[in-house]
Amino acid sequence: MLRKKHYQALLGVLAVALAVTAGIAVHAIQAKEQVSARLNEVYQGAVLSALRQMEDIDLALSKALLSGDQAAVDRYLTQVSAGAAQVQRSLSLLPLAHPAGKNAVKFSNQVADYAAALLGGAITARDAAQLETLIAACREYAAALYQAKDSLPERSAENVGFYATDTAGDNGSYDSGVSYPTLIYDGPFSDARDTGEAKALGGRMVTKEEAMALARAFVGEDRVLSAAPGADMGGSIPCWGVTLQLKDMTLQAAVTQQGGKVLWMAADTAAFPTEKSLEECRENALLFLQRNGFEQMQATYFQVYEGVAVISFAATQGDTLLYPDLIKVQLRMDTAQVVGIEARNYWQNHGPRGLLTPALSLEEAAGGVSAMLKVDQARLCLIPTDAGEKLCYEFQGVYGGHTYLCYINAHDGRQEQLLKVIEDETGIEAV
Repeated sequence: MLRKKHYQALLGVLAVALAVTAGIAVHAIQAKEQVSARLNEVYQGAVLSALRQMEDIDLALSKALLSGDQAAVDRYLTQVSAGAAQVQRSLSLLPLAHPAGKNAVKFSNQVADYAAALLGGAITARDAAQLETLIAACREYAAALYQAKDSLPERSAENVGFYATDTAGDNGSYDSGVSYPTLIYDGPFSDARDTGEAKALGGRMVTKEEAMALARAFVGEDRVLSAAPGADMGGSIPCWGVTLQLKDMTLQAAVTQQGGKVLWMAADTAAFPTEKSLEECRENALLFLQRNGFEQMQATYFQVYEGVAVISFAATQGDTLLYPDLIKVQLRMDTAQVVGIEARNYWQNHGPRGLLTPALSLEEAAGGVSAMLKVDQARLCLIPTDAGEKLCYEFQGVYGGHTYLCYINAHDGRQEQLLKVIEDETGIEAV
């Protein structure tokens, strides 16, 4: 009997031991899976970061190749070297044996060394050919990295130390600190200077009641059912807030207290059927601007999203396009009616300019454009800069199947800006 009880007790101990062992095993498996998932996040983030940096290197190489200004060339080459260094740091988080990462690291070393060697010297024909080769190679390595993104090997628990000391963030991506090129919304210079005193508001102060009447007239009395006070704004341009009730939507508007100008207007909804063409929207936007006193406006760039067309217009003075005096108009694409506007840049900067006579002829300024860029259009324009405004020739051309905009100072022939135009069915961007 005693032996039987002893046997039963032993079975109980074994059962507990087995349960504990099983629990430990399950916990170990779960821990291993968590580590593998964490590592995979790190790898994915590292590749995505490297891909962005490869795109930046591609862009900087293209701009270095197409720039006719030595200072600009050196600036782009410096960006190439910095970007290549960050590619190496991002890809250092991948398993060392991974071929995509290993080859991309080797390429980034080579492109950084070559960019550094070109600093301070003119780009020769041989250099240009080599840069073209590097641009093509950069795209190939980026494509290889993209393909490898979904096939990265998961690491086992034994390799937890592989990432334990890295500098990845919580999402697994490395914060390189590089200033990536900013997409300039719906065309170049859409974010013009908005500092200093607004030039085009006028001196008369308006009341809130006057602001509501002005907002109704701005949209069109036939469209507005009622107007009511909205949220007022302070800041550099104080505004009265106005709420406009239309038949099927509500518009919020800001009317400047000085001058009674509509600074901005936006709809409470932004999804419409696409039934009108972009050209119909452009024509209606131009008519709307003319009816509200915006004269000599020229459409520049556009963007389309969820049945809304956003079209940029810049003022003109003679044959010169004034990029600082920009207005963005939003139209619903089911009726082509205006439902929004952003006019801060216009009211901030608009006014007659003097000295819009270039010191250089178009042909003389064209000498500052790289021969690699096949120019098909050119015009005189005023562009905003940190120091003010500069009169430039805008040269539009094609290289490698892509459109670029090169801005040459109309007085000294220096390159002020070089932008790459990206266009698809949703609109146009410049970087």
